[in-house]
Amino acid sequence: MNLKEHIQQHKNEFDSEKMSAASEVLFKKKLQAELHQPKKPKVVYLRFIAVAASIVLVLSIFFWNQNSNELTKTSEVLAFLNNESAGKRLEGVYKFEDEFKKEDSKIINTLIKILHNDANANVKIATIDALLKFPSNDNVRTNLITALEKEKTPLVQIKIIKSLSFLREHRAQKTLEEIINNEEIFPIVKSNATLAINQLKQ
Repeated sequence: MNLKEHIQQHKNEFDSEKMSAASEVLFKKKLQAELHQPKKPKVVYLRFIAVAASIVLVLSIFFWNQNSNELTKTSEVLAFLNNESAGKRLEGVYKFEDEFKKEDSKIINTLIKILHNDANANVKIATIDALLKFPSNDNVRTNLITALEKEKTPLVQIKIIKSLSFLREHRAQKTLEEIINNEEIFPIVKSNATLAINQLKQ
């Protein structure tokens, strides 16, 4: 059968109106598929972005408040520690000891200056206790040894000696021996130095 005969026998199947109707249905289906399918992932994606943005905003505000509070606390403590009044400085040391769980380099450096330079023995002794909150800080350890080399007040000397013994700071042995051999040092200070050396050697 040739093509002409085939077309004549199946003329109804090639009717233009029927073909148009079929094409229209197919077109509508494809159009609906194109219009509706992408909407779901797009909406989900937009919701995800909105939720993520909200989380980032909340976390940013939280951390900003945390940092702001820490900065305020640090400023308050530093103001106390730098006060001319020994009572205020002592209050600042206690405030740091009570309220700070993490190391704050500005405050620790200020406490170290107090350890070396403050004229009040009570402030120095409280400062040593505050510094001992951070036993692994080598800056604290080194400055306790240096302070012992220069300290003249017996009560403060004894406090530093006991602190170095508590820290098991073997680098302090030379300074402790110098104290024991120094004729100007009070006997009670020497006896504490001797005890500390014996403990460090155990």
